[in-house]
Formats: sequence, structure tokens, C-alpha cells
Amino acid sequence: MPYYYADDVYYEWNGTAGAYQEVQPPAGLAEQIDTQAPVVSELFVFPNGDQTNEQLERDREACHRWAVEQVGFDPKAAAPRTKASDRSAAERANYLRADEACLEARDYSVE
Repeated sequence: MPYYYADDVYYEWNGTAGAYQEVQPPAGLAEQIDTQAPVVSELFVFPNGDQTNEQLERDREACHRWAVEQVGFDPKAAAPRTKASDRSAAERANYLRADEACLEARDYSVE
């Protein structure tokens, strides 16, 4: 039975009542979350110099292509994330590191 989470409360479907009911979090969930690395899905990029927005977009696209070539993973073409495999998560992390390195080399701050 899946759990749903909203506003710091866990819910579970109660078919008898025909509604969701508030429940305790699943056993071991807090420990699982604490051991997981945070998921970064995008980079925040800030110009260090006088780059225009147009230059930023060109650099972002060029760095995206370079990172894809380096890592062999394209997040724009990847299947939607489900309970992603460790391999997919590792590929995404490697792609983000390569993209970040490229952008920093072009004089951007990346967070």
C-alpha cells in the first residue's frame, strides 16, 4: 500500500472509509532518508564576468553537449525517473559534474 506525504503528514488510502487517513510514517523511513545523498536535478549558474543572457544560453548548450559526450548520458533524453536505478543516478551525477566543470571553465559560478 503506498503512502502519501503532504505538509509533514503521512496518509494512506482507507478503502472502507473511502478517504485518506493520517498514519505514522513507514518503519525505517527516517533512517533510509538520512543515508541517501541529496538529489541535484539542475545547476544554478551565475556569470562572473559580463556575459549576456544570450552568451549564457550558448555556453549552457555547449557545456551540455560537452558533458553528454564526456559521460555518455543525456538527461534531456533520459527516461522519466521512477525509483531510478543506482546506475541512472550515478550517470546523472557524473553528467552534472561534467556540466559544472565546463561552465566554471567559462567563468561562471555554479551551485
